Amino acid sequence: MRPSRRQVLQGLAAATASVSPAVTAAGAPVARPILTAPAEFDAQDYIWLPWVERGFLGAPPLHTVILPLIKAIMGQVRVRLLYSGQFPLYPDGGVPPLLDRQKARARLQGLLAAAGIDPARVELVYHPLPYGAIQDPGPYSLRAAGAGLAVADYRLNHPDSRSEARARDLAAILRLRTVRSPLVSEGGGRQSNGRGTLLLARPVETARNPDWTLEAIEREHLRVHGARKVIWLEQGPAEEQWGRLVDGRWGIGTGGHLDAFARFADPSTVLLAEVSAEQRERFPILAETHARMERNRAILSAATDQHGRPLRILPVPLPDPLVATAHYDELAPHERIWFPGSRPGETIEYYLPASYCNFIIANGVVATARLHRAGRSDGYRRCDEQARRALQRAFPG
Repeated sequence: MRPSRRQVLQGLAAATASVSPAVTAAGAPVARPILTAPAEFDAQDYIWLPWVERGFLGAPPLHTVILPLIKAIMGQVRVRLLYSGQFPLYPDGGVPPLLDRQKARARLQGLLAAAGIDPARVELVYHPLPYGAIQDPGPYSLRAAGAGLAVADYRLNHPDSRSEARARDLAAILRLRTVRSPLVSEGGGRQSNGRGTLLLARPVETARNPDWTLEAIEREHLRVHGARKVIWLEQGPAEEQWGRLVDGRWGIGTGGHLDAFARFADPSTVLLAEVSAEQRERFPILAETHARMERNRAILSAATDQHGRPLRILPVPLPDPLVATAHYDELAPHERIWFPGSRPGETIEYYLPASYCNFIIANGVVATARLHRAGRSDGYRRCDEQARRALQRAFPG
């Protein structure tokens, strides 16, 4: 989620105005809709970002990252900033509202002004439920043939059932139609090249939809995206899984979202996370991640795009694992649910999901994480530089 993420509101993806047959990877005919999902590298008017006034598991508030991110991209694209002033409220209780709507808006405007951010480049959009990783619940935009936009409305598994309505709520605010889907799926788990090919992670989609066949899942994604072909990848980084992992530490990631390890850079280029030989020797968890990425590399090497053309695969380094600790007794109820089976008095070690593939494309700017900071080894500085070079190769403009 990785903090926040981008939902394209305007793309250059080609769409067809007529309904014509297409063929899925499974060979079954489907009707091709008049809506298509643009690629994240297509031209954009707006990028959605979230504003959350608290941190997670003791981290600083999310807005400490969002402010410099807005400054980095606002010369290229405008921002729709989703704010609430509250932290998520879960059925088991826990965190009270932080600020009401008016106070939250006033505080936000003051912080933007103090940061030197042009208010004309930021549109404030209110929703009572905050969400740090806004790419996952939406709004996930679709482009109509000729002109116009719509919002894909997938189901969402979340402890707070109100979260599933977020895409519909925002579509109503923007006066856009929605394309409803009975499939459970998060934005970070999907990648579109905007021309008819989708990347999906099989373990994620089947885990979210245990009562669906793989063929039915594929057919539904093709329908919503207006796409022609799905390339199914396998597991994501091992340290990004959920639950207690093989080395006794916990994972608090997404369980395999593609935006942690496989991204389209253009219609025929896929960036794939890579683990070095040195990392494999030093970190057993990264040795497992390497094996997973090699399986995904083999799939991509054998795959083709919607026109039957081979894909170009470019490596992006993964950083050394980042490990943090938390004390069970200091966690809020909504934070304890990430560590089922943990007990009072326990000190919890967990991996922080970290990937340079979790970048934002904002027209002429690509922004990603900088992991080196005071107190971390110089290896993170070197890896930051390697990732910067890899992204420059993928996005030469």
